[in-house]
Amino acid sequence: MAELSRRRVFLAIAGTLAILAALELAQSKRGPDPGSLRVTRTLMGTLWKVEVMHGGRVEAANHAMTGVWAELERIDRLMSEWKPDSPVSAINAAAGTWVDHVPGELRALLERGTAYSEKSSGAFDVTWKGMGGLWHFDDRFRIPSAADVQRAIGNVDYRALQIDGNRVRLTGPGMAIGLGGIAKGYAIDRAAAVLTRAGFTNYLVDGGGDIYVSGMRGDNPWRLGLQDPRGERGSLIGAIPLSGKALVTSGDYERFRIVDGVRFHHIIDPRTGWPATRSRSVSVVAGTAEQADALATAIFVLGPEQGLALAKAESVDVLIIDAQGKRHLTAGFAAIFETL
Repeated sequence: MAELSRRRVFLAIAGTLAILAALELAQSKRGPDPGSLRVTRTLMGTLWKVEVMHGGRVEAANHAMTGVWAELERIDRLMSEWKPDSPVSAINAAAGTWVDHVPGELRALLERGTAYSEKSSGAFDVTWKGMGGLWHFDDRFRIPSAADVQRAIGNVDYRALQIDGNRVRLTGPGMAIGLGGIAKGYAIDRAAAVLTRAGFTNYLVDGGGDIYVSGMRGDNPWRLGLQDPRGERGSLIGAIPLSGKALVTSGDYERFRIVDGVRFHHIIDPRTGWPATRSRSVSVVAGTAEQADALATAIFVLGPEQGLALAKAESVDVLIIDAQGKRHLTAGFAAIFETL
């Protein structure tokens, strides 16, 4: 349970939480569709839900579902910095020296993560874990001193992650990789690929509120609801129909403390070491969950002006609710957004 608690905090700091699937809107009132297989499990410190519209292919759906969980568990073993025997942990333990024979799949994700770090000018940073235990949003919560923050961010710099063939090195001895802002999205995409290879076209993969949907749910598109960042849990500001795309939201309302009227929350700007202050929530629609995952964090930290520019450059659609509660939408998001 201690490991699970730590990983939940990690996932929150990575900043990709809290969308409610449309089936939580109206479909849940009807219960599971008899033509679907829905399975939920806890993995990677969060609740996963996978639903497949099987069209009578029950045995095939069960077999595919087994493959989904096996793939998710494989990625967790490969990319979790919380598992001491993972390749990521090996890189972190050897910070300052080269690690040989790093799996190609991990190297490729690190390269893409570094690219997102570069594109966002460090608002997303795969080396954020170098801050260590600077922030906790449980019973250990405290506001760190300015000196502690400055020391911590000295261990954060995506430019210090080097990849040379099958070798990887963090140049600073105190540095560490944390893939929470991208690996879960990648895992969702890999789970979706398992279902597609099995011949299924209508399904939902939900990793703790980060969602990819394909096809339809019965006769209707999948409809995904967006949490009101200042409302009660389950209070929605709107919904969007979606198919063949991912929706990921980052918000400041999942783990936070308010001290003297100031909200301290779990989405940390890796450039400053302090909670980001320009957004309340950011929802990104993208072609892959990996892209949506990384960009939701980055855009949240950047805020509306720079965030919209990054969304345009990356050809994704976004809804940004800024620190004052004003909504900023790309044209594509506005075209599908349904106010509730």
